[in-house]
Amino acid sequence: MTRRALWLKCLVPALMLVVACGGESKESTSTAAVASTYPLTITQSDNQVLTIPQQPQRIVSLASHATEIFCAVGAESQLVAVERFANCPLGSSAKPQLDGFRPNLEAIAGYRPDLVYVSSDSGEVVQGLRRLGIPVLYLKLPATLDGVLEHVRLLGSAAGQANEAAALAASMKGRLDAVKSRLASVSQGPRVYHELDTTYFSAAPNSFVGDFYTYLKAQNIAAGSATDYPQLSAEVIVQRNPEVIVLADEAAGITAATVKARPGWSAIDAVKNDRICVVDPDIVSRPGPRIVDALDALARCLYPDRFK
Repeated sequence: MTRRALWLKCLVPALMLVVACGGESKESTSTAAVASTYPLTITQSDNQVLTIPQQPQRIVSLASHATEIFCAVGAESQLVAVERFANCPLGSSAKPQLDGFRPNLEAIAGYRPDLVYVSSDSGEVVQGLRRLGIPVLYLKLPATLDGVLEHVRLLGSAAGQANEAAALAASMKGRLDAVKSRLASVSQGPRVYHELDTTYFSAAPNSFVGDFYTYLKAQNIAAGSATDYPQLSAEVIVQRNPEVIVLADEAAGITAATVKARPGWSAIDAVKNDRICVVDPDIVSRPGPRIVDALDALARCLYPDRFK
């Protein structure tokens, strides 16, 4: 399995290994504070309470979405190391990189962090950091778009950037609401199939990725699946006849042309009507500031007449 595939499975929740990677939080993260007033007390995903005594100056981010959030709220100078799939600023290699999926406690400790953010406890990294006396903030990935807004505010408060985080969350909510308002008259959107990889893993409505389509009033053909990220079959996809196909696996060489060439898929409405869209998997599966860009892209794909 390639590193890219592992990233898709764990961070996106994509996907198929989401449980092994820590999962998505199905409940709202709770915190006793809404502003960067220290000491700041936060209840973590394992119900352990973390008290941050003062603004952290040496933050290690072991999750790509958190790195993007920290950078977006103005905490760039506080980051001393980041997970390798996202740097700060985005697209650079400015910050030292760590392996967030196989964390090395000694390497993390070497950066002398006063706060480490972790979204998955795979490999007992959380307990290991706690045993070393390193403050660790363990919060699972948000499971909804609204949960991302809360995550932005919470991580911003933890970093001492509450005002900036509140402004960012408000801006994001404004863009989400703008999309929702343009769909106010839509009672039911098109049938959609979201493809995560070449083996037909998809995203059910209760997943983070699936929440985009719930927001857009689409009919997700993965609805009713037993898992958040089910593996469908080609036969089932053809039978459920999506009107729109969204590809989030272009890195694997999947394009509209290769989809059209699949045996039997010529009978699918999305193929017949040339309604196959390619999206950047980073923005559509990473619960960070760019979810608003993802929603815009998906809205244009599902409703080309309303979003031009």
